[in-house]
Amino acid sequence: MFLWLLINNRVLTRDNLAKRRKVEDETCLFCAKKETSQHLFFDCVVAKRCWVLISEIIEVSVGENMVNIGKFWLSSKRNGLLNIVTSVVLWSIWKLRNELYF
Repeated sequence: MFLWLLINNRVLTRDNLAKRRKVEDETCLFCAKKETSQHLFFDCVVAKRCWVLISEIIEVSVGENMVNIGKFWLSSKRNGLLNIVTSVVLWSIWKLRNELYF
């Protein structure tokens, strides 16, 4: 469900929350730039560091954007482990952000 929300830009990042109600602060909890899905999961310094570490470990460049990750999801079962790893990283970034917020 989370991945579907992320792909469809429905994850409740601060920019999406602002579309529904007044949000006092739309900045990222990690770096103080405007929080969007692209920023939180790929452009933020914390996310970039996660993706660099994962890319070094699995020796495949991932984590630039959803299209970069999605190409592996669409390429059959041969990337099953990579798909699991990228999904876990996305979920972990989301959970860490929420732990800081709440």
